[in-house]
Amino acid sequence: CDNAYGKRNEDLVLEAPRANIPDGVELEVGKRLQARSQEGQVTRVVITKITDETVTLDANHPLAGQDLTFEIELVSISAA
Repeated sequence: CDNAYGKRNEDLVLEAPRANIPDGVELEVGKRLQARSQEGQVTRVVITKITDETVTLDANHPLAGQDLTFEIELVSISAA
């Protein structure tokens, strides 16, 4: 998994006060959002937990920490 999307980084999992979520944003576990840091950087996050006070956001790539396995079909071989 280190050569694909890397290991999960728990530093990219953040708890935000619900008050920081803009009005009109539907909160639902699994929903993907774009978030802006205090420095103005935009990143994609997924909601992983919702409480009365906080929303937990995960900015890891969805495939981080996972091994990738592909099934292929070789259709031809050509001489170089």
